[in-house]
Amino acid sequence: MTNSNSNDYIKYIAALAKLSLNDNEMHALANDMKDIIGLMDAIKETDTDNIDATEHISRVTNNMREDNPGTSTDTDKILSNSKHTIDNCFAIPKMIE
Repeated sequence: MTNSNSNDYIKYIAALAKLSLNDNEMHALANDMKDIIGLMDAIKETDTDNIDATEHISRVTNNMREDNPGTSTDTDKILSNSKHTIDNCFAIPKMIE
């Protein structure tokens, strides 16, 4: 990535993030980006053919309960708590014009 391309890219990202950067900050971010891309290139070159995929780095297991559906509450009983309903739903006042 050439210096002008990297500056254009940083200006683009800064505009998306609504940031105003001076020349020193742009130069520092360009160097940081170059370092990060270099690290990603080094990771890409790492041979992982004989390494098993892992889902989590620690041996955490989820303790899941059995899904037993219970009895549901009557809709009319729930809606009786509201002053305004529309088509079996709660009706609330409009908040945004």
